[in-house]
Amino acid sequence: MLQLTPRYFRLIYQPALFEQIRQVAEARRADVVIAYEMAAGDYVSRLDDDRYIKILDGCEPFAFRSPVETIRSQARIWKFKRFLRQMLDHFDAYLAVSDSELRWIRREVAPRRAWGCTVPNGTDIFSPYAGGVDRSRVIYTGSLTYRANLETVDYFLSEIWPLVRTAQPGARFVVTGQPPDPETARRLQSVPGVFLAGLVSDYEDFVSSSGVLAVPLLRGGGTRIKVLEAFALGCPVVATSKAVEGLTVSPGHDVLVADTPAEFAAAVVSLMSGAGLRHNLVDNARSTAARYSWTRAQDTFVQAVDRCLEQRAFLQPA
Repeated sequence: MLQLTPRYFRLIYQPALFEQIRQVAEARRADVVIAYEMAAGDYVSRLDDDRYIKILDGCEPFAFRSPVETIRSQARIWKFKRFLRQMLDHFDAYLAVSDSELRWIRREVAPRRAWGCTVPNGTDIFSPYAGGVDRSRVIYTGSLTYRANLETVDYFLSEIWPLVRTAQPGARFVVTGQPPDPETARRLQSVPGVFLAGLVSDYEDFVSSSGVLAVPLLRGGGTRIKVLEAFALGCPVVATSKAVEGLTVSPGHDVLVADTPAEFAAAVVSLMSGAGLRHNLVDNARSTAARYSWTRAQDTFVQAVDRCLEQRAFLQPA
């Protein structure tokens, strides 16, 4: 029998957790309930539609799109779109993190009740780093227990890193976050020049003093907060087109974009050897980061909540 709810959501749903959410909302006499990401949205959608204004934040449909166009992946996407449409029937509004995802939801999901807008991810704005920089250190930040991060690191090590090491034998690739298991840790650290940093004590200094942030992402959605943070911290970024999807960037101006292993490796090596290129990229990226400050994102978010309140007040009988 065909299950119409995606398997991921069926597996993680806990009736006891929904009951706890319902009780907290009632006890605190909530007017607005905000669900962050679709997993939480599955719970909040089950609350009384008339009693609460409900907003789905962090709606990232691209995370569920397969890069391989197969019958199975197409069926999965169809099921996901149907599930999201039904979920949004119980929300007043949904907030996408990029304009491209907002357009996709409007076109492919076509919500019947909720309206949507873009509230982009943001970053803190940091003072320029005054310490030294290790240009031979290439980094990737993110928990390796998240499958997409581990897949990205594996792709980088198998397809790109050998090319970098051939050009720059002293290059080091340092990955933050904990690996999912000891075997994965041993496998990654067996690659020449690779180090696992675990949880770094001073993340800001670690990123600011590194030579390059590599983000060779092949799939996923939303916007990469790690990219925005690197922009703000003064670490140049080499990324695939997918990794900067949803961000308003100018390739070659504030980020180097490369979609083949050879191009990606060449971009990384160019930043190791070219101080002028690094300097220009960092300065321009800081200006880009300023457009994504949390203050700006906060203002847009508050405007979305206010609009929901105004619409609900308009619909209430006098």
